[in-house]
Amino acid sequence: MRGVIFDMDGTLADSIGHYYELARQIAERVEVTPVSREKVCELMGSGDPDLFRKLLPPDFSDFDKIGPIVRELVPPWMKAAKEIAPLPGCVELLHELHARGHPLGVATSSGRALPYLDRWGTRHVFHTVIGREDHTRRKPHPEAVLNCLEGLGVAAGDAMYVGDSPIDIEAGRRAGVVTVGVLTGTSNRAVLAAVEPDHILDSAADLLSLLE
Repeated sequence: MRGVIFDMDGTLADSIGHYYELARQIAERVEVTPVSREKVCELMGSGDPDLFRKLLPPDFSDFDKIGPIVRELVPPWMKAAKEIAPLPGCVELLHELHARGHPLGVATSSGRALPYLDRWGTRHVFHTVIGREDHTRRKPHPEAVLNCLEGLGVAAGDAMYVGDSPIDIEAGRRAGVVTVGVLTGTSNRAVLAAVEPDHILDSAADLLSLLE
């Protein structure tokens, strides 16, 4: 197994709380009760394209308010993203995989800039980063994973995709790679087990056990 492709949020980056905070702020500004963190995780893990609407009560109708609020809140939220921390052990994992010669990539639904990679000192370990700018079809469609495989120059049969949600597992399976679910993000063990990844790990930091 040579190539290793990672999802980012909840897999390498401790960023799920960052997304929940945006959801909480939006709910507060439109004066509705915020949905639970668990609901935000469920929606993120499902890849629902109508996520913002699902964060609001079913009887909410004043959607004209949402656009201006999102445009106001997102820039400072994006700026704060630079401070997102890595999940424990993941920086060390990335350096070790890089030292062992594994081609590493990212296939994420976030933007490809990922500014915190520079602060972590890990940007150089990735041969290719595929963000939402680089694919037209969202996970669970395999396009992002397939594009990453192409960028790495690695065959699907010689690669794995590591992610925290059902849509990651489905995208990886449809791309033909080994799938690894991790429990550090949106999904608990039962949720991941239901979509039958090849492996489930407590954390991506435990990945070396599958490669040795």
